[in-house]
Amino acid sequence: MKYVLITGASSGIGLAMSHEFAQKGHNLIIVARSEDKLLQLKQSLISEYGIDVQVKAVDLSISGAAQSLYDQCKKFEVEVLINNAGFGDFSNIWDMNLEKAENMLNLNVNALTMLSLNYVRDYHDKPATLINVASIGGYKMFPTAVTYCATKFFVSAFTEGIAEDLKVGNKQMKAKVLAPAATATDFFNQAYTNAGLEAEAATDRSQYTPASVLADYTYQLYQSDQVVGYVENEQLILQGPKFDFVANKL
Repeated sequence: MKYVLITGASSGIGLAMSHEFAQKGHNLIIVARSEDKLLQLKQSLISEYGIDVQVKAVDLSISGAAQSLYDQCKKFEVEVLINNAGFGDFSNIWDMNLEKAENMLNLNVNALTMLSLNYVRDYHDKPATLINVASIGGYKMFPTAVTYCATKFFVSAFTEGIAEDLKVGNKQMKAKVLAPAATATDFFNQAYTNAGLEAEAATDRSQYTPASVLADYTYQLYQSDQVVGYVENEQLILQGPKFDFVANKL
């Protein structure tokens, strides 16, 4: 039995992705911090789509949690790994909450890296797909989001690099980057918390892309032969790598 593993599955884009892949008939391993939310989601997915759902309640911002999660999932055949868990921090760089910044680095970079490297090691010669969720902030910098964008630059460059190495090595596995624009989720409320910019959290977000649309875009990227799914003006642009690669080694 094959599974799609989705981190950050209990809310926002991850929740919408869970429904999207379940609707297409994929069994799921859903991961998030809240076991209660995951169990509710599990029952909903089983009832609506008749798939198998495994629940893993894990806080991936904790050191070692990503490796522990991967080890727990080794008994399953994971056809797709979607590293979606992450959060932002919008603040003036001189006002940044250091504890929040460290947690963001642990989740956005460290956990994603460990899960990705483990997955590539085990599945590079199999028809598997790694999808890492970056952001348009992984290709351009935005004011008051310097550290967040830097984490997403890592995600974009790291994943495109994996895709290139897999291609050069003639491996079956594919690696892809989803780079969403502003999405109608709780992301912004979380990003402004403890940021000293709380007043900006009231900004009108009626034009932001719905999470359900992003989930559909994710599935389109999954089915495509392209590396990057870049969202611009509420439209999905499927394309090859955006970073330049050189032939010679460092």
